[in-house]
Amino acid sequence: MKKNVFISLLAVILLLGVTFGTTSCSSDNDIVANTKYEVFNNIKVSKDQWKWNENEKKYQAIVALPELTKSIYENGVQLAYLFIGQPGKDETQRMLPYVYTYYIKDANGNVIDKYTETISCDFQLGSPSTVAFFIQGSDLKRDDAYLNDYYFKVAFIWK
Repeated sequence: MKKNVFISLLAVILLLGVTFGTTSCSSDNDIVANTKYEVFNNIKVSKDQWKWNENEKKYQAIVALPELTKSIYENGVQLAYLFIGQPGKDETQRMLPYVYTYYIKDANGNVIDKYTETISCDFQLGSPSTVAFFIQGSDLKRDDAYLNDYYFKVAFIWK
């Protein structure tokens, strides 16, 4: 009985695969050929550009991005990455939002506390359009001593 159900299920899956595969409206090549993209590397946010937002309890830096058009905003995707490490050595790209937890240890190496930092962004259509980057700590407190220069990458993909 189980064998008959399995064979029937396999036949249905095969039939659906053949049906959808042969009746598709466009090929993968059409999708790729009509897809556009634009990448902005090394958007630098200097330490002094981070401004504390007391209402939201986070740092923010707003960068003009006039290349973000209404068409891209409404019909595409916007992605952002944070560069971590040193270029050419140990650099990695982390997709936003990037969440990292720091562990605070005592002299014996025992974890006595932890602190989580979230780096995120949002995109706003306007004149000019902008990307806003944010840093928010789990304690929701301001501490300018830990601010650094950050480098970001933004990518747009649209049709």
